[in-house]
Amino acid sequence: MSDATTEELIEAEDLTKYGNQNYVRAVVGTQFDAHRSYQDILNEDGGTPPANLLSQGTHTPVSRSVPYKYYYDPQYVPLEVENIWKRSWQVVCREEDLPQVGDRISYDVGPLSFLIVRTAAQEFKAFYNSCRHRGRRLCSDVKQSGDNIQCPFHAWTYGLDGKLQWVPRQEEFPGVTDKNFSLREVKCETWGGNVFINPDRAAPPLKKALGVLAEHFSDCPTEDRYTAVRIRKKVRVNWKSGLEAFLEGYHVLTTHPSGMPMFGSTYTTIECWDDAVSHVSRLVTPAVVADGWIKNKIEPSIGLRLFCNAYGYRSPPKDRGLTIADARAFAAEVMAEKIMAESGVDVSDRPVGYLIDMVQWFSFPAFFPWWGEGLAWWYNFTPLGDSADECVMEIRLTKPVPKNGPRPPAAAPVDIGFDDKGRNHPQTGAVGYIMDEDMENMEEIHKGMKAAREDSAFPVLATVQEARVRHFREVYAKAMGLK
Repeated sequence: MSDATTEELIEAEDLTKYGNQNYVRAVVGTQFDAHRSYQDILNEDGGTPPANLLSQGTHTPVSRSVPYKYYYDPQYVPLEVENIWKRSWQVVCREEDLPQVGDRISYDVGPLSFLIVRTAAQEFKAFYNSCRHRGRRLCSDVKQSGDNIQCPFHAWTYGLDGKLQWVPRQEEFPGVTDKNFSLREVKCETWGGNVFINPDRAAPPLKKALGVLAEHFSDCPTEDRYTAVRIRKKVRVNWKSGLEAFLEGYHVLTTHPSGMPMFGSTYTTIECWDDAVSHVSRLVTPAVVADGWIKNKIEPSIGLRLFCNAYGYRSPPKDRGLTIADARAFAAEVMAEKIMAESGVDVSDRPVGYLIDMVQWFSFPAFFPWWGEGLAWWYNFTPLGDSADECVMEIRLTKPVPKNGPRPPAAAPVDIGFDDKGRNHPQTGAVGYIMDEDMENMEEIHKGMKAAREDSAFPVLATVQEARVRHFREVYAKAMGLK
């Protein structure tokens, strides 16, 4: 065995302790003195920081204490359907999920079901997923194709535009025509390669509902990306509890200890925007910066080595990563190298923050698009059937479409049941492993809400770190008419 190989093994062994919760645990009783801001970190990167990473929100959420009962009592499910799911723009799929004209799938949210179909090269339509004859669903969440939409029960047939084309034994249905018995259409629009619907016929356009979110993605066109990994995870938790866990980085301290040496959750910035039509927010966490709780335990070079190891990048030479700025610069370099190797897309001129930092946006009621290359993910949450106790979390990892060559097909969904784990599905990679860490909290949150004494069955939320949770609850309370 050569000396170089021995040294590599020693270094690999040394790295393991930094992901150990006992090593990175914060000392009970400690608090923060003043420390650097995210802007300070960006300034140290050199160059001009991305303007949209420094933009400040214009909305300060009011404190709305939504009682826990709204998170588990089934009596509120129908009210949510009427006041939220029938009145909101919601993401239903990606365009690449339906690559050919005639491709269609269902989108199910609670007891509602909608049929989404590609009707032309650049056009999608959506309909209530219910045959006008006797109500049979017309498609499922498994993609189907064809030049018309035919009910599997009695063969009533509709065009891709929803227009009734054929009724067997038409003479027995007097008064049934394509004018009064075509499929019921709902609003359908696209943005960034994503397909959205809104059952409310009086709803404003999607662009207004997205607000500043769409503007901030102008230099990160998600329509030029494709789904490389897709997970649909069933979780025994209310959909609101599920998504609220991802609206803050406050949980990193005990939930994601392995990430603390390379992601600085304590430097996270939280911003909210709200103009009464658009309800969006943003979270930014710097990468290759040790979390403030353990900053005195982790040298920049260690954080860099951990980052490169976690992402499968080449190891840094010993003279790189001696400062935080240089560690971040090297991480950005190898990120750009990998993207070039995989897709031929040159991002080497993009700022460090774009290439490695975690920039997560949220649009009410349940859509999380991520900006940049740091964690190019996509989340969505939907209630499962009529249950207040179950939801589906959908996770996607997106990658740039190759510069030369065809668009890769979207990854087939990996369906993971209530008691299954992402790590049991190797195709989910690191995404599945991180998901498992978050899932450890989910069911216990739901059980804990039910276990709370009545006079304390409500949360206490941080003013800054949980401001996005405050914002979500503020919008939810208004939509539900809570006083």
